[in-house]
Amino acid sequence: MGVRRGCPAAPRARGSAGGSVEKVVDKGMGMRETSEGEGRGADGPPVAQPTEERILEAAVAVLREVGHGGFSVQKVARAAGVYQGNVTYYWPRRRDLERALAVRVVEDYRRTLGPPQVDAAAPAEERAEALARLLFADAVSAERVRLLPELWSMANSDPHIADVVTDAYTVMEDGTLTALGVAPAAPCAADVRHALFLLGVSVQGLTAFCSQRGGDATGLDALIEALVALHVPLVAAALASCDG
Repeated sequence: MGVRRGCPAAPRARGSAGGSVEKVVDKGMGMRETSEGEGRGADGPPVAQPTEERILEAAVAVLREVGHGGFSVQKVARAAGVYQGNVTYYWPRRRDLERALAVRVVEDYRRTLGPPQVDAAAPAEERAEALARLLFADAVSAERVRLLPELWSMANSDPHIADVVTDAYTVMEDGTLTALGVAPAAPCAADVRHALFLLGVSVQGLTAFCSQRGGDATGLDALIEALVALHVPLVAAALASCDG
C-alpha cells in the first residue's frame, strides 16, 4: 500500500503586520472604513453582510498562512473582507475566535480523516499495517503539516481548546477501534488503545517533523517505513488478543 511521500513546505509570516497573509485576501473585497461603520467595497458599492461561516473560513486561511503566533483579528477581518467589528460581533475577544477556530479545525480533521477504511475481517497484521500507512500518509499532508502544529500551540495556551482536542482524539480513537473490528467497551480494547496511543504519538511527531523541515523530504521514505515496521507488530499483537 503506497504512502504519499514528501513534507510540504509551510511558509509563514509569524507576527508580521501584513506579509504573506495578503494572499488569502480577495482583492475585489478590499474594505475601507466609513464614519457610519458600514463596510463598502474598494469601488464604493456596499458589500453584503458577512456571515459567521465566511469569517471562520477566513480564520482558517489566516492560521494556515501565518500560524498561531501571527494570528490576529485584524488579519482575519482583512482576509474576510470585513471590518474588525464584524468579527467581534460574533467573537468579542480574540480568544473567543480562536476557540471557534479550533473547533472548526478539529471538525475538518475528523471529517477528512474519518473512520479509517480498514477491512475488519482481515488478519490482524494486515489491519495494523493498513491503519499505520493511512495515518502516516495523512500526517505528512499539507493540511496537517500547516494546521495541526498551530492547533497544538493554541491548545497549549488555552485549556478550553486543549479539552476540545482531547475530546476529539477520544472520539476518533473509538471510531478507529470500531473500524478495526474491536468493540470500544470490550476488555481487550485497553491493549489496543495503548498500541494506538503509541502509534498516535509517532503520527503527531511525523507531522511536527515535517512542519520543521520547510519542504525538505530527505529521508522521509525511510523514516515512514521504520515507523511502520515499529508499530505494526505492536498494533497487530493487540488486535490478535481481541480476535482470539
